Amino acid sequence: MLPIAIIAAFVFGLDPTTGGAALSAERKPSPLCKPLAKLWAEFDSKTHFTTLTPGQFHFVEGLYVGSPTTPEGLPPGDGALLATHDGAKNGIIIWTRGPLGCAPIPINEKLIDLIARIKTGSLDSEGNEL
Repeated sequence: MLPIAIIAAFVFGLDPTTGGAALSAERKPSPLCKPLAKLWAEFDSKTHFTTLTPGQFHFVEGLYVGSPTTPEGLPPGDGALLATHDGAKNGIIIWTRGPLGCAPIPINEKLIDLIARIKTGSLDSEGNEL
């Protein structure tokens, strides 16, 4: 099974050898955004998508803005999903704009762990955000 970053690179038409930042020369560029329903259909059942809470979104938004490898300005969405795959340590942030998924960026296990610790809303009895 291909790692999730490579699968996402092919789905979005990005070159996985450059970390997903450059378009692949062997393939026509995909649109920067694609419908989430189409995106979800292109992944297998071992891929999981988690909607980030507002606090988690603002955390990764700050990482995006502060990174020297991302385009200048805010990310191309008003929300985000974390895509993970069973057996893979790393994941992908997919920026969301309504029904669209845009400009995925790979993230490492350390960032996934940090994102999971961010609690900004009401919590249930087990400490999970509602």
